[in-house]
Amino acid sequence: MAKYHIAVVGPGYIGQAHISAIFDNPRAELRTIGGTDRKKLEKLRFEQFACGRVTTNYEEIIEDKEVDIVYLCTPNRLHADEAVSALEAGKRVFCEKPMATTLEDCRRMVEAVNKSGCHLMVGHGARFRPLHISVKELYESGKLGEACFCESDYIHSLRSFLDGPGHQWWQHPDEGQFAVIGGGCHPLDLMRWIVGEFEEASAYGTTKVLHDVDWDDTVIATLKFKNGAVGKCLVSVGAPRPYAMNFSLYGTEGTVENNKLFLKAFGEVEQFTEMPLPVLGEVHNCADELEHFLDCLDADEPPMIDVRDGARTVAACLAIVESLETGKPVKVVTEF
Repeated sequence: MAKYHIAVVGPGYIGQAHISAIFDNPRAELRTIGGTDRKKLEKLRFEQFACGRVTTNYEEIIEDKEVDIVYLCTPNRLHADEAVSALEAGKRVFCEKPMATTLEDCRRMVEAVNKSGCHLMVGHGARFRPLHISVKELYESGKLGEACFCESDYIHSLRSFLDGPGHQWWQHPDEGQFAVIGGGCHPLDLMRWIVGEFEEASAYGTTKVLHDVDWDDTVIATLKFKNGAVGKCLVSVGAPRPYAMNFSLYGTEGTVENNKLFLKAFGEVEQFTEMPLPVLGEVHNCADELEHFLDCLDADEPPMIDVRDGARTVAACLAIVESLETGKPVKVVTEF
């Protein structure tokens, strides 16, 4: 059984969740933690996560011949430069979502994967939830028929994050419309994974709560899929309410609303049946992501969420952002 030595860059909120998953996996070993604050890194190393070393120099990580995988848990705008450098150095890369913040950066990452022959996986953890896997299987089996309408929501009040330490980078101008790119990527990725690629997006946005940021805290987007289905995506990161990521799919033979299922084959029934699968809150599925990536590396196969898949989800986000800015429908780029 191969054992992979991993460097995690960016030991913040999600970075520490990935580090915990690495510690729990017998095929993985944490070699390095990289970041910008050496005192914080040393504290993590000696009080929480024992590892070979810590560093504030990214070059040291990609030059380390013992590092097999680089985990990028850094601000979104930095992913492309860091990933390209790691791939050019022969490292495999796990990149937290969203993969990038511009189409140009997505294309650079695709090119780097092509040239290096190294695998890159994007951390869209919602794909690993049992409920979403079951919905995809239902749809692909034909039990729901053809998709008529799909909707998904990302609802997550970010006020406490913005007021606390470690998330000021969300307001950096190069992060763009953070609520859409950093939050909306979750439901948009699910929608295109289960139903298919988007063709066009049209969006409206407003700010009613988070007046100290430069991006809309509430966005509603209508979407057209290439297969003719239509969709809706709501992103709400200001309104004070509990976390939710809802998913519904209306098909010609049946409908799923979160974990509630109705099939035309049930006959004249006036209520949904409930699938024995939980509707989860904010769960990152880091352990499942790691296990999948290591399996793919063992087999030298692309991961489920490879560089092109990650790029297409970014492109869907950016089409919504462009529609917000122009007030017009925008075609979604899918060729990478």
